[in-house]
Amino acid sequence: MDIFYKADNARTGDVIPIYANNKFNLFYLKNWKDASKEGIVHGWHRMETTDLINMSEETPLHVLGGTGDLIYYQGEWHLFACIFPDGKQYITHYVSKDGTLDHWVYIEEDTFGPDGVIYHCSDWRDPRIFYREDLQEYWMIMAARKNDVHTQTGCVGLCVSKDLKKWEYREPLYYPARFNGACECPDIFSIGDWYYLVFSSYTTLFGNYYVKCKKGDNTWNIPLNHRMDGRAFYAAKTVSDGKKRYLIGWNPTKEENIFGFWPDKFKGQDYHTWDWGGDMVVHELGQNESGDLILQMPEARRNLLQKEVPLIWEELSGEWTVEGNKYISTLEGTQNTIVGSKLPSRFYLKLDLDMGSSKEAGVILQTSKKLENGYYLYLEPYKKRLVFRSWIRMYEEGGKTFPYDVEMETAVENSIDGHYIIEILAEDTTAVIYINNEAALSFRMYDFKEGNLGLFALGEAQFSNISLRTE
Repeated sequence: MDIFYKADNARTGDVIPIYANNKFNLFYLKNWKDASKEGIVHGWHRMETTDLINMSEETPLHVLGGTGDLIYYQGEWHLFACIFPDGKQYITHYVSKDGTLDHWVYIEEDTFGPDGVIYHCSDWRDPRIFYREDLQEYWMIMAARKNDVHTQTGCVGLCVSKDLKKWEYREPLYYPARFNGACECPDIFSIGDWYYLVFSSYTTLFGNYYVKCKKGDNTWNIPLNHRMDGRAFYAAKTVSDGKKRYLIGWNPTKEENIFGFWPDKFKGQDYHTWDWGGDMVVHELGQNESGDLILQMPEARRNLLQKEVPLIWEELSGEWTVEGNKYISTLEGTQNTIVGSKLPSRFYLKLDLDMGSSKEAGVILQTSKKLENGYYLYLEPYKKRLVFRSWIRMYEEGGKTFPYDVEMETAVENSIDGHYIIEILAEDTTAVIYINNEAALSFRMYDFKEGNLGLFALGEAQFSNISLRTE
């Protein structure tokens, strides 16, 4: 069982989740690491799960192509995907004739591409299907490019049908004139009084976005923080069991120089570029009072690791006061740091942080007692963000060659009283941090896997209720 699912010799690509037969059915694009091995089957694969942790064995579907969707119509399951012959892009249609989700017949004559009038012919993929009962018609949204006089034409396209075979082209469902690439893996759903449109972008700012629309309105609004998670989370779609809704994407690996961008001189794996696909990450979606979406750790994951790890701390720098399970940094104008227990390869860490007067404070993972390496995760309330900074920043050559200031970040709303709840779930190199059941940031830790836990604050702060658990 993997906390962050990945099959042997493969990366988890785009996940297409549906809830059927009282189970989550996870279809996904399987990216083989070594496609020459015996028994390799390309294309879509499917697995079942009731908790989004324990997965059934995979079933290869022999559906070739990219991301798509499934819908039940007139007693049959229909599957829509996409293909890319000769540099072109088309949406494809399959039907299950035996009633299962594992055997599909390709309906070749239903294959169609962009019209070349409303939509540019460069992008036409990732269909998502839903039924508009009020209009008695099916809507298909997809990753597309609108024909326009400029290049920022990425959009969520729209086609409409009565029978899932003949499709009428409509103006885009969402066209912000902002992205130089198609808005990938679009998904649409409602919670309460709001509709939400989720999509991914690989230009402007790589990651997952969402916009919202009040029911009864027709305007998509951009929320205060409309980017979900950060750079190491992509191609996310949602699924609901009727009680909760989950956002499922992938945390990319850094194992293969697919794009040829690896530095020649510096060989640390943390310095490598991101792959396509990796390990599956599941967030639970919530909603705040303003209708904005929030990212939370699913309860099944929170309770997965139950063995307490003893916390033994030694003061390293600054000044600290210890009161039971409270650790208070007291020296202003400097970084106060303590290093403690060795971290297991799989762990759940939870703690409370009261920022006090500190300008930044947080957690160090896989550090040494001399602090010459490690991965820093810290809050900067004055910038309303959570930041990830790897050990590369402490390395002289890394400092010289990094072309940007912050490695990864995500927005975090400031706590009214300066109090933050931090949760981190990690498995080998993959990890996710959650703040206040509101924001999440996925990340990787490659070069250091056997380090210690640390806490730090730039100024006065209090860490309390610290719990470290493993299996």
